Amino acid sequence: TGCGEAIMTLLTAFSQDYHQFVAAQIGARIFGYSEEMLCFVVVAEEIDERVRGWSTGTLGAINATGAGLAALVFGVVNYLPYGWRSLYVIGSGGLFVLAYYRRWLPETRRFEIHRQSIDAMESKITQFFRTLYGLVRGYPGRLAALLVFVAAFGFAMGPSATMLSKFLQQTHHYSPGQVTMLFVFGGLASVVGNVAAGRLSDRIGRKRTLFFTTLTAGVGFALFYSGMDGWIVPLSWIVALFGFLSSDALASGYPSEIFPTAYRATATTLRYAVMILGGAVALKLEGTFYDWFGAHGPAIMLALAAVPIALVGILFLPETARRRLEDISNPG
Repeated sequence: TGCGEAIMTLLTAFSQDYHQFVAAQIGARIFGYSEEMLCFVVVAEEIDERVRGWSTGTLGAINATGAGLAALVFGVVNYLPYGWRSLYVIGSGGLFVLAYYRRWLPETRRFEIHRQSIDAMESKITQFFRTLYGLVRGYPGRLAALLVFVAAFGFAMGPSATMLSKFLQQTHHYSPGQVTMLFVFGGLASVVGNVAAGRLSDRIGRKRTLFFTTLTAGVGFALFYSGMDGWIVPLSWIVALFGFLSSDALASGYPSEIFPTAYRATATTLRYAVMILGGAVALKLEGTFYDWFGAHGPAIMLALAAVPIALVGILFLPETARRRLEDISNPG
């Protein structure tokens, strides 16, 4: 996955038309999401249950830090040779280095134990559908709660997170440099909060923290896209980004905690697929809403109406803080 993401990112820089650009980015995102998914699975399986939330939050913060570095480079995109293409060349360089060192990452102990029960004679497709069937049959309630949450979360947050930079520049007339300054310094506060939220989830519970951060993201984005100007713009941006990044990190780790090793990667894949699908549907509808209102703010506010549905889904998830994975995955 690491090499695939690096190659597709590099190919993006050399795309000659819209279709090539989209195809390269689809490939990069498929490999990228797979890479991110496996990172959360490894953290869940290898980190002590007393600090699993803190580790998940830290992983999310590191992820956000990378986005902040990209925003920093974006601030000087007009001065880079070949403009935006240089961004993808720079990004692919780091990915190639990461893929090289990833060769020495060992398999988790839990997977090594599970590997012994895998039928080597079965095809990969047969194994996938057998695993999917077992997941749905063995854990229907918690799987449904998880998918309701992530679908509503992706629907509400997809347009909100995607349109941040455009809204700042188009509606509030921020320059690329000002956007970068906000992403770097405002994002720093959000990243620190992301780690704190992960640590808090170890103390007061994963469900409570996820409920709080999701609600915070919804309120923050609603204020940001409300049309208010002045100091409320950067403040609501920081609040929204903190809630979004924290919720996304905790949600990324949840499937790895509530399902056993045999289903962990499959459940995490479903979580990503459903959340991305929810965001894609919302982005498609945002265009329709934009035609109605003639502005992105009201259009995105309609998508944010899905936040209460996400909060309801959280209420039906099991608590995972400070519990062994084997204890959590036991339906009884």
